[in-house]
Amino acid sequence: MIETAAPAARNMRGTMALVLACISLVLSLISCGAGLVASTNGIDLFPVQSKPQVASAAQVEAVAHVTLPPGTVLLTAAYSNGLETLLSAKFRIPRTELDAFIATARFTATPAPGLRAVDAEHNVGGGDLWDPETAKAISGIDEEQPTADGTRRAVLFNLDAPDAVTVYLYASRG
Repeated sequence: MIETAAPAARNMRGTMALVLACISLVLSLISCGAGLVASTNGIDLFPVQSKPQVASAAQVEAVAHVTLPPGTVLLTAAYSNGLETLLSAKFRIPRTELDAFIATARFTATPAPGLRAVDAEHNVGGGDLWDPETAKAISGIDEEQPTADGTRRAVLFNLDAPDAVTVYLYASRG
């Protein structure tokens, strides 16, 4: 009889050890899952678009396919890469250079007086320097046809100042 009691006691200990191991595993998985959720709060694990970054004048020219004329003052510019390339730039050019700027950019549309082609939603970088809604005397270009590489551009010309033009440029590709 002693022989029959020993296997039952061993079996009971083994079952108890297995139950405790399963409980421990479940608790470990729950705590790891909670830690993963807490550590990735606000972080995109599969980013498809970069955060906006400051853009240089050379990047504005390269992305938007424009040539900034002499005397250009870059006021603000930002771009973001990923599934789409997005760029917004605000710069001031001498009024005497406006026609040359439009000609060298080879826009697929002509400037339309009163067209507000760029607004606050085109601000890639955020911030308060992007203020196209404050312009009163305006002209704009909203291209229907993209450039050869698929870049679409929209431009607002602020003509309020007599000697300079503030240009709001938005370009997107992708």
